[in-house]
Amino acid sequence: MSELCRTLWTVDALGDPESMTQVVLAFLSVIGALTGVMMGSLLNARVQRASWAHQENTTSLRDRRATYAAFVAACREWRATVLGPDVQIIPASSVSRNAHADGGQPRVQVVRHRAEIGLIAHTTATVQAAAALMLAVGRLSEARAEHEAGQVPEPFIQACRDAEREFNRVARAELGNPEINLETPTGLPPSTLRRAQTEPEEPDMTPRRADTPST
Repeated sequence: MSELCRTLWTVDALGDPESMTQVVLAFLSVIGALTGVMMGSLLNARVQRASWAHQENTTSLRDRRATYAAFVAACREWRATVLGPDVQIIPASSVSRNAHADGGQPRVQVVRHRAEIGLIAHTTATVQAAAALMLAVGRLSEARAEHEAGQVPEPFIQACRDAEREFNRVARAELGNPEINLETPTGLPPSTLRRAQTEPEEPDMTPRRADTPST
């Protein structure tokens, strides 16, 4: 820049057209250098922002996936706890005003993960599906209070399965995972059952020791 100032002063003093050309070239050179520096800084900042956004998105996906999986696992454990033969029946508590089976620590985990989902979920559908799953297991715990172990009506259990499947569906959609069939088999396929009923049992080919005659 100082060289440009000296050149301008010389041109102003001499009035030489050739010197004026040199001034213009020097000016364009300085402007080009400054423009290059500015463009480089802008591009570098843009690349850094894109890298930061990608890292944040990757971290968010990993954290949400882990929380959603932990929530489903805790709901299953809560369900297994209330259906157990030795579960404690509570007349009423902060969990429910009705009599219900005590979910213990698994229910505490469900509440904690449900609160996390309310903070990190990216769609309303995920939050609502989580609430529906928690409600379905809660109603199952109330039904368990009125029935012995193994005697809880199937609709309450099926409602938990349906709510879990719906939560998995909306959670996968939020995370950008491809849609798949989430229907979970609850028994052997019909073809396997038919084959087991029709195929004859294999004969026992184990060699047996001959009886020793008595003397």
